[in-house]
Amino acid sequence: MKLTAQQHEILLQPLSVHRVSTRSQAGRSLAYVEAWDVRRTLIRIFGFGGWSADVVAAELVFEEKDDKGRWNVGYRVIMRLAIHGEAEYDAASYTEAAVGSATLPQRGEAHDMAVKTAESDALKRAAMNLGTQFGLSLYDSGNLRDVVGRTLAGVE
Repeated sequence: MKLTAQQHEILLQPLSVHRVSTRSQAGRSLAYVEAWDVRRTLIRIFGFGGWSADVVAAELVFEEKDDKGRWNVGYRVIMRLAIHGEAEYDAASYTEAAVGSATLPQRGEAHDMAVKTAESDALKRAAMNLGTQFGLSLYDSGNLRDVVGRTLAGVE
């Protein structure tokens, strides 16, 4: 994939603290970049037609009704994020999987939310291959500074 000098520069910038959200999971505080922000950043760096995200596979992992009558649903999604180049050989793609779950009173709503959650998480995981602007640095104990530093190829 060939990047412009400006795209390369943006990808190597530190992650703004204003783009980081946190949540508690299993007694730990986790930092992450939200899916809408990942999409916004993909558009900003690569343009509206410069990338695409396609669901390669989606499968129901579980569906059960709990003792309160709510539906517990989980889906596994495999998503491919493609960064388009001017020629086919200039493109890059990243494929990742995620499982999303939801517990809701309406069966259809639970399925819908579980699929959306899995898709969002798979997109975020795939985009992380593009570096710090997509949350890679957060895996380094919540670090905001760029963890890539530089690349040796791919800049016009």
